[in-house]
Amino acid sequence: MVKITWTRHAIENIYEIREYFNRQSKQFADRVTDKFFEKAQILEKYPQIGRIVPEIERPEIRELIFRNYRIIYYIVASDQIDILAVHNGLRPLTEQSIFE
Repeated sequence: MVKITWTRHAIENIYEIREYFNRQSKQFADRVTDKFFEKAQILEKYPQIGRIVPEIERPEIRELIFRNYRIIYYIVASDQIDILAVHNGLRPLTEQSIFE
């Protein structure tokens, strides 16, 4: 089974998203936050399920889509995945927004 590690940057992204939704509904903010982590759990069994990030074009940098967000991850090794960022899909994606 693959070990999933969330980078500090990805956790900060989730925190910002949570704070945004928290202004409207704490319950919704809690549900969305939980769903990010649930969605990423599929990578434990299927690490290559996500598509290659088109802006980066590196097979080890992939993404899962959840709602309007892109959960961007890096396949470090056959047993290690790092979640790099949770990016709003309505905004342009740059390497800086992934690797901050």
